[in-house]
Amino acid sequence: MPEFPDYAQLANLQMIEELYSRYLSNPDSVDLSWRHFFEGIDFAAYLTQRGAAPTPDSSNLRVYDLVQAFRKYGHLSAHFNPIEQRDTINEHLNLEKLGFFPSELDQEFPTLGFCGKPQAALKDIIAALKEIYCGRIGFEFMDLDNPELTNWLLTRIEPQLHIEPSLEEKHLLLEYLNKSEVFETFLHAKYVGQTRFSLQGAETMIPLIAEIIDYAGESGVEEILIGMAHRGRLNVLTNILNKSLETMLTEFEDDTALSFTGNDDIRYHLGYEGEFLTRSNRKVIVDLAANPSHLESVNPVILGQTFAKQWDKPKDKILPLLIHGDASIAGQGVIYECLQLMKLPAYSVGGTIHLVVNNQIGYTTLPSEGRSTNYCTDIAKAFGCPIFHVNAEDPESCLFAAKLAVEIRQKFKIDVFIDLLCYRKYGHNEGDEPSYTQPLEYELIRSKKTIQQIYVEQLLKEGASEQKLVETLEVQLKEAMKQALAKVQARSAGQEGEPMAPIDLLAPVQTAVVKKQLQSVLDLFCTIPPQFNLHPKLQKWLDSRRESLQKTIDWATAECLAFGTLLAEGIPVRLAGQDSVRGTFSQRHLIWSDSKTGKPYCPLCHYDASLQVVNSPLSEYACLGFEYGYSLARPSGLTLWEAQYGDFFNGAQIMIDQYIISGDQKWKTPSGLTLLLPHGYEGSGPEHSSARVERFLQLCAMQNIQVVYPSTPAQFFHLLRRQVKRPFHRPLVVLTPKSLLRSPACVSVADEFTKGRFVEILDDPKPPKATKRLIFCTGKIFYELFAARTRSDTALLRIEQLYPLHISLLKELIAKYQGFTECVWVQEEPENMGAWRYIGPYLQSLTKKLSYVGRPENATTATGSNKKHNQEQSQLIKQALGEA
Repeated sequence: MPEFPDYAQLANLQMIEELYSRYLSNPDSVDLSWRHFFEGIDFAAYLTQRGAAPTPDSSNLRVYDLVQAFRKYGHLSAHFNPIEQRDTINEHLNLEKLGFFPSELDQEFPTLGFCGKPQAALKDIIAALKEIYCGRIGFEFMDLDNPELTNWLLTRIEPQLHIEPSLEEKHLLLEYLNKSEVFETFLHAKYVGQTRFSLQGAETMIPLIAEIIDYAGESGVEEILIGMAHRGRLNVLTNILNKSLETMLTEFEDDTALSFTGNDDIRYHLGYEGEFLTRSNRKVIVDLAANPSHLESVNPVILGQTFAKQWDKPKDKILPLLIHGDASIAGQGVIYECLQLMKLPAYSVGGTIHLVVNNQIGYTTLPSEGRSTNYCTDIAKAFGCPIFHVNAEDPESCLFAAKLAVEIRQKFKIDVFIDLLCYRKYGHNEGDEPSYTQPLEYELIRSKKTIQQIYVEQLLKEGASEQKLVETLEVQLKEAMKQALAKVQARSAGQEGEPMAPIDLLAPVQTAVVKKQLQSVLDLFCTIPPQFNLHPKLQKWLDSRRESLQKTIDWATAECLAFGTLLAEGIPVRLAGQDSVRGTFSQRHLIWSDSKTGKPYCPLCHYDASLQVVNSPLSEYACLGFEYGYSLARPSGLTLWEAQYGDFFNGAQIMIDQYIISGDQKWKTPSGLTLLLPHGYEGSGPEHSSARVERFLQLCAMQNIQVVYPSTPAQFFHLLRRQVKRPFHRPLVVLTPKSLLRSPACVSVADEFTKGRFVEILDDPKPPKATKRLIFCTGKIFYELFAARTRSDTALLRIEQLYPLHISLLKELIAKYQGFTECVWVQEEPENMGAWRYIGPYLQSLTKKLSYVGRPENATTATGSNKKHNQEQSQLIKQALGEA
């Protein structure tokens, strides 16, 4: 029986396994002695896999180290950069450092499966390894902490890399390259100087995307959702999604009819849905999402849409494809936020394929100025994602990488990165002069043949194609574009299209629910399953909630009733946000945790319609973008995103400004997303007081959103139900309470749920007989004013819905109190914030005697001193009631 070291005993097994796990993740993280120990284990396993028995001969170990070095570092010497101007020395492959001497190059060594024979000269083994790892593709996959994937990849590329496509695939590749190049050259000639963000220098992207779709379709994918920026977008729309040439050229002719029909954005931002036919006639739906110029912002939108579409389908049927730029993938933080969602159950889409169009420049910024990492894709390593670096001038290798990426995504359900190294023939846009800042690079680029020319010469040399066939394809494509242009130019210009159908956000919506149904929801929610150990502090809370219809209903119960009644009606609900399961203020508890086992239980998940209550990662940007995308793809449901505090929404300002507020007008993408933003001045400082309602109100126009500050649980109940009961969709911004969650004043009774609907402006619950002072306010401040009111001639009106403002109802209520001599708008926020500067002009035009009461203008939203807050609040209340 062999002897083992003292430490290699079963008693130390757990420690050894932990060290081995660390070694697999990063060999340098363990002591050198342990590293040698584990290398021996790996080597023995490797030889067994290859069919070779371990021997004491050190040659095997040296060759194994050599193989491992090429696997890990060969990409540093691979030829995937079409504009590489200098050779770099790869010290990781230095033979002497790997234990070999130049004199051994002709000596035979064990091949470990390479070279097709057991023994071969060292130089031949090195040549075989270079062919795989230093040739046409740069492989990065050895540090994934995923042995199964690593071994699978090794079997796909070793002992010999087979890239050669079939003759049919070569001809199809040439056809796509022709389409890609002819499209760009035609537009460049016909629309001189017009911005199109040309794909020239990266035309291989078109056949590469086509291969991803074709291969994915053959593996069972039914739909692919694409998110990409502007570079090459028009080419993708035409040659991948089959958007008609006439429509594309109409946009170049700047036909204003498009802006009247809801596509009011520049042509390289517009989205499209097309159908792709694979080589075996399988249909794949391809959606290219609309997006703004804010780079990478569309990524979480695509993930959210994909997740929603996968809800009733296997994840491998719907595939997201994100196309990045090299500068933006390295520079934009939303990349990290999205990758962090990859394995989270409430966000995972079963893997994304990432394609980087690596122009090796960002506008005018060089890689050395724009990132600290070797590759722009290095962030993928943090998440264990394989990376394939490919050369745009070697399109066949690009197609091989495309197939590999699809296989990995489908089999291992993780993200895969293809780094397509290319160049940009012109500047950032067609009117830019790149040689101002990159003179040497552009001297080289201007001397280059096109990718299509390079590939044609390759095929002719191989005898795989004929010159006449190539010329015929080009003539046919150019003629098709000429005919399309002639048709477009023959039309009468400037015709206005049909305007978008108007909607009425003030139309009444019946949202009441019978008491029996309300009680059914509460009974279900408050029933504790057998053997479930509820936290002791929740028992009393549950008992109170069950009886609330006979007493009073608080805010969280109203929300629970809204969700439950919608679920009972077959309407799915998804609520996501930081700490949203329990609620930031411990008010919600939609999912319970067994106090002894930790096992979760969701009382409202017994309905046929789905309820998702999600604690999101600590991110606003990507998580809000995800929910926006989800709302687009699942419009029939109630989709909500909740900020931990309303102050934090501006971490996702891009999603709000560019998508939620304006997406429908720009791209005809109506969303019913609801934002829950806790708001209220309670002495908690400048970052825990304000949801910045002034910013949302500044963005309101053309019935694009709804901004609401409801003040009662019943109002909130009806508001949530109204959001999904209308025949159209508009985003809803709700300022939600904090201290009012437990205020005995902020409650409703059952009749308010079983009758009526949401009311945009609430009258005074105790109106004066004769009114001298008329006070307008919104939200929490009402309760403080109501409690402090002593005068019998003061009326309090609550504007619950700030936008759209119900002017006719406002006039009606003002008329009810005619005879008043004092009129004020009261708010907690500083004068330069809150609703004042939005609503002031409306009220002034209706009352002619309006004054402002609130905090004075300030640079921050609120004071950090609780004492000062109380002083300000007390003075504000007195002044509002005319007692100061």
